[in-house]
Amino acid sequence: MVGVGRYVEHLSRCGGDVRAIARIQATLVTSGWLRRSAELHGALIRALAGSARPHLALPLYAGLLRAGLLPTQHTLPSLLKALALSPATPGASGLALAVHAHAVKLGLVGFLLVSNALIRVHAGLIGRLSDALKLLRTADCVDASTFNTLITAYARAGRVADARALFDEMPARNTVSWSAMVNAYVQAGDGREALGLFTRMQAEGVSPDDTVLVGVLAACAQLGVLEQGKWVHGYLKANNKRISVFLGTALVDMYAKCGELQLGMEVFKGMKEKNVLAWTTMIKGLAMHGRGSEALMLFAQMESLGVKPDDIAFIGALCACTHTGLVDKGRELFNSMVRKYGIRPKIEHYGCMVDLLARNGLLNEAREMVEKMPMKPDALIWGALMAGCRFHKSVELAEYVVKHWIELEPDKSGAYVLLSNIYAASGRHASAREIRHLMREKGVEKTPGCSTVEIRGVIHQFIVGDLSHPLIEEILAKWDEIDSRIRLEEGYVPDKKEVLLDIEEEEKEDALSRHSEKMAIAFAFINTSDDMPIRIVKNLRVCHDCHHVTKLISKVFDLTIVKPSDFVEYALACLEQLADAGDHSAKFIRHNLRVMVAGGDGTVGWVLGCLGDLYVQNREPVPPVAVIPLGTGNDLSRSYGWGASFPFGWKAAAKRSLYKAIFGSVSCLDSWHVVVSMPARDEEEEEELNLPHSLRNLGECTFYDDGTAEGELPETVSCFNGVFYNYFSIGMDAQVAYGFHHLRDEKPFLASGPLSNKLIYAGYTCKQGWFFTQCISDPELRGLRNIIRLSIKKMDSSEWENIPVPSSVRAIVALNLHNYASGRNPWGNLKPEYLEKRGFVEAQSDDGLLEIFGLKQGWHASLVMVELISAKHIAQAAAIRLEIKGGQWRDAYMQMDGEPWKQPLNPEYSTFVDIKKVPYPSLIINGGDR
Repeated sequence: MVGVGRYVEHLSRCGGDVRAIARIQATLVTSGWLRRSAELHGALIRALAGSARPHLALPLYAGLLRAGLLPTQHTLPSLLKALALSPATPGASGLALAVHAHAVKLGLVGFLLVSNALIRVHAGLIGRLSDALKLLRTADCVDASTFNTLITAYARAGRVADARALFDEMPARNTVSWSAMVNAYVQAGDGREALGLFTRMQAEGVSPDDTVLVGVLAACAQLGVLEQGKWVHGYLKANNKRISVFLGTALVDMYAKCGELQLGMEVFKGMKEKNVLAWTTMIKGLAMHGRGSEALMLFAQMESLGVKPDDIAFIGALCACTHTGLVDKGRELFNSMVRKYGIRPKIEHYGCMVDLLARNGLLNEAREMVEKMPMKPDALIWGALMAGCRFHKSVELAEYVVKHWIELEPDKSGAYVLLSNIYAASGRHASAREIRHLMREKGVEKTPGCSTVEIRGVIHQFIVGDLSHPLIEEILAKWDEIDSRIRLEEGYVPDKKEVLLDIEEEEKEDALSRHSEKMAIAFAFINTSDDMPIRIVKNLRVCHDCHHVTKLISKVFDLTIVKPSDFVEYALACLEQLADAGDHSAKFIRHNLRVMVAGGDGTVGWVLGCLGDLYVQNREPVPPVAVIPLGTGNDLSRSYGWGASFPFGWKAAAKRSLYKAIFGSVSCLDSWHVVVSMPARDEEEEEELNLPHSLRNLGECTFYDDGTAEGELPETVSCFNGVFYNYFSIGMDAQVAYGFHHLRDEKPFLASGPLSNKLIYAGYTCKQGWFFTQCISDPELRGLRNIIRLSIKKMDSSEWENIPVPSSVRAIVALNLHNYASGRNPWGNLKPEYLEKRGFVEAQSDDGLLEIFGLKQGWHASLVMVELISAKHIAQAAAIRLEIKGGQWRDAYMQMDGEPWKQPLNPEYSTFVDIKKVPYPSLIINGGDR
């Protein structure tokens, strides 16, 4: 028996190595041990069932029976597993039924492991779910894994309701149970139920594992539910969970499908391990957002790093070609699959190629490819060709496509609906009505359009024509208001070509206005503030009218404040239309667009912020910016070689500037996001906040305390956010700047140009006592130490660190560029020894760090301004939090990028300023290039 135990242990350590198992088996046969031991037979079967050749376990079982030995409760589950993993073995299903009969004969069915294995093989290999359910009902003992097996089988068969009934019936559930049910809903395309089940799981105190979270992220991706997807990401961070390659890939997919491609790229770049699926997901995400060139560059990078693309990776690359219109590149990739990698194209690859050719008007070539495919075209192939017919209004080819498509899917509405729409758009309304009549005769029902929108973490669903929503009257009234605006301001006329109803024109318009995405838009307008993004996901293709209306709404309702990004967005839209019409130069211009800004640092910063918003909202690429310096300080333009001011010989200078803007190289500049959170004010408070262009009011929200605060905390805060590129400051310098801007606004004739601006600013600062008072905000306060609590996060750290404010400091500045107050560098050019001593690194404008320094009394500030000394070095930080304690100041003066404002403070509660890096870079053209 000792020898048997030793061999059993050796087999358990083989790890699926078939050769090692074969050597042990040969030894056992030669020694005669095998024919005398059922335990050794069982160990060999168990080892082979876990190997790459599980079918080799089947003869062993026959040998066991021939030797007159009886299997144990541990042998049969391994044998059934081997059968399930060998479906190609002739008679595998019959063998499984024979094993079942043997288990009954030997009285082994009552053992939990055996009954679970039998249920698994009936549900999977044999395909008899009803028999599997009977086994579950008659089993002497069951556990969670028994139910889990059948739940998974029902999900694979598309019987989600039966799976849920079993789930609800379970006496006790484990994490696998929740995972199986969540993923069952995801596979069925019912993300809403998946998220509802996940909420219930949390309420019952069950901690999700990676499989559950991957399913939840997939559900978020289906619905476009960004906030819940972000919650999962935050949950992983808060619990210090390792983001595996599968979780990372799911996060990338979720962010891409929810419109936050940049966040997806950050997750992808931060993944320590990337398999080919992770690369493919990122490639497809870029393609989905119209960034096909970048997707193809990423595909090439994957190849250069030695990651061999598989068939799914090629689908991603071909999709990138489709979204970018790169027909020749698509052909090249398709042909390289066999030639370079030996991958035989599957039907999905042919589908991508047909879609690429059809979208670009090469309908005859697309048809030829379909007819010459080595496999029979499926519905997706015909659907791709049909989409090209619809876009290019090819009625004859559409009729040919539908004939074949209906043969494959006679009971589905896709082919009928597309053909009827093509007929309607071509003016053949009688033919369109015939198609709809044919659908009614065959009992084919069109899938109703369904749109979902997430508002503050709650998912709202709208179905076309459904007027049962409790706020339907408000929704319809809001839509009427939106409709009136876009008609009045943009001349919108409903596109009624595809409305096939035999009704009056006015009723056709009414039918169009009830489309689900329009109802979702109106509902979102009622329940969101102006600055909140609206993300709507639809289950079907958006009709032409709704697509056009959405663009008009975006344009009209962004005009409450005229932004420079409006023109850029309009230019990009025009170029997109030209590119869609086949103008290849328009594609080149669109991807190489540059913007020139004439103004000071505040104006340039405002434009950069608006362009960043355009990227965040519409995923348009951030164009690089050139600068014509017309401000007072012009620190940003100095930093990038555009000069301290614009010369008087402006005609020649404008020509030179245009040349530099077109041909200059591009540098990255860190952008910094600022959020000011102040206690919510009463409506009757008199003083109105006069915020600079760069700050926006986000409304009221609940304050979240992460443990860093020291003073009294409010329950509700008013939030303002913005972006800066050069510096943020608080204290005496901001108050002087505020006073100067206020004076200039009152008497604009005093500041007629950069030189007069500087003279007035110098005179004003002397008059206000810059050089004589110890703290301009309040002479009784000797510094900011007892007023402001400074916390920072260092690079690659998630922990806040409290930094004492020096007692002598009267102003705190967070600096990104090395130009401040008309070209000064208050941080200084520090020696390596000092940097090492203080734990600093050499300051750069794109290193993800801010330099924090302080200004003391006026004499110190004046010496810093003439660069005789450096400012008071405080810290370098990747994130900053300033807590301004209540009851100290009535007002705090702040400024960012030359735009100051007066921030009222609460006498009781603290006000907070949070600064962190924006996840996308701003691009500045170098004006000093030659």
